[in-house]
Amino acid sequence: MNENEKKNPLLKIENLHVHFVSKAETVKAINGLDLEVYPGETLGLVGETGAGKTTTGLTILNMVPKPQGRIVEGKVTLDEMDILSKSESEMSDIRGDVVSMIFQDPMTSLNPVITVGDQIAEVFRLHRKIDKKEALEQAEEMLEMVGIPRVRANEYPHQFSGGMKQRVLIALGLACTPKLLIADEPTTALDVTIQAQVLELMQRLKKRLDMAMLMITHDLGIVAEVCDRVAVMYAGTVVESGSLVDIFDHKRHPYTEGLFNSLPNIKNRDRDLIPIKGQMPNPADLPTGCPFHPRCEYATERCAQEEPELHWFSETHCAKCWLYENLQEDKSMLHSKDYGESKGGTQA
Repeated sequence: MNENEKKNPLLKIENLHVHFVSKAETVKAINGLDLEVYPGETLGLVGETGAGKTTTGLTILNMVPKPQGRIVEGKVTLDEMDILSKSESEMSDIRGDVVSMIFQDPMTSLNPVITVGDQIAEVFRLHRKIDKKEALEQAEEMLEMVGIPRVRANEYPHQFSGGMKQRVLIALGLACTPKLLIADEPTTALDVTIQAQVLELMQRLKKRLDMAMLMITHDLGIVAEVCDRVAVMYAGTVVESGSLVDIFDHKRHPYTEGLFNSLPNIKNRDRDLIPIKGQMPNPADLPTGCPFHPRCEYATERCAQEEPELHWFSETHCAKCWLYENLQEDKSMLHSKDYGESKGGTQA
């Protein structure tokens, strides 16, 4: 039994379907998503732009834009609460206190006409029911925790650099020590040096505050740096998930293989990059069967007709792919180095 099986998940998403409906079309952003995050761990949610990663984060916060956004089916359980059944007033108490989200762009996520200290203090006043003076003192402490001198609490967002703005957003997200922090591409707008500093800061604070984190990213380097487990997302569903070792050393799904093949290899600089052919499918017109089959070199006629089942390779590692449909009949081949070749599929 792996360690996570000994405890209940902090977050559990079951068969989630989220659509955005307009007169012209229905965009199917999330399609049968299953996901779990356990207390104290960092789960990396990886995929190309348009995979549905940000919509997943917004659904956990029950913030899918309405009226276009509709949760068609599924369940989201957070800290034993049925999130999708909560009213807006109940969610106001939950957001920031039980779960917080650091959004992608620090340039647009902060209110330009309110000091950063007051923006953080507002979180304390809302959830801790304390007066303005005490809230501001705690806001200053949060700024110091993320490496910003407390004297800068009276300054406005435009007076901060991009990296410092991101630190302010982290302070906002961690103000009330949530049990789950959702980080949506938190370093995208930052240069490489600042990226490393911000990631190190987030890791340190995560351990200090003993919280779980959902790291939404397209950057496999970030995943290797900060995550315990990985879920690879494509066309609104998770196609492969496992530990870092599972995904980096024993990848099984052709899409996961494609993501790694399209990255430069420092150890072999002469190796040509192999991009994934084609583009992400239009979520308003998804292909039948496996959503990846139009881009997959291993696709069969069955892949075009039937949605693949989930196949398990170990207690921690699974993928949705028809290449492994007979896997349960031959457990001896699990993680076999030649298994991918014998099936005509991906190599571990």
